[in-house]
Amino acid sequence: MGLRVFLVEDNELMRQQLVESLNEELNVDLVGTAETEAEAKDWLERNPRGWDVAILDLFLREGTGAGVLRYCKTRAETQDVLVMTNYPISSLLTHCRLLGANAVYDKSSELGDLIAYCIGRASHADALEPRRRLDA
Repeated sequence: MGLRVFLVEDNELMRQQLVESLNEELNVDLVGTAETEAEAKDWLERNPRGWDVAILDLFLREGTGAGVLRYCKTRAETQDVLVMTNYPISSLLTHCRLLGANAVYDKSSELGDLIAYCIGRASHADALEPRRRLDA
């Protein structure tokens, strides 16, 4: 079984590109997707241990990734939450850290780093530290 990824992204093209990129680099099992905060919380409620990594878009058409991140605060230690945003403002990074994000990535320039994090996570290697690791 590959890395179990739950993806919260409201842009279909972005979802497809990210899944394709992840699958090119490692064996990913996309266990669920959501386009809104409510859908994401519902999926997480029904699948509390059914994922290894949740990838959240910070700004959604309905609700926010921050709301989903807040909901994930009680996740297992083996589960990571990564946040993507087009607005990598330092106050947003701090806010995501306080809410429990493992890392935050700029969608326009750091998706390679996000994929590297997932590769490292899948192989349990600590050598691939992302540039914006928040829990270090």
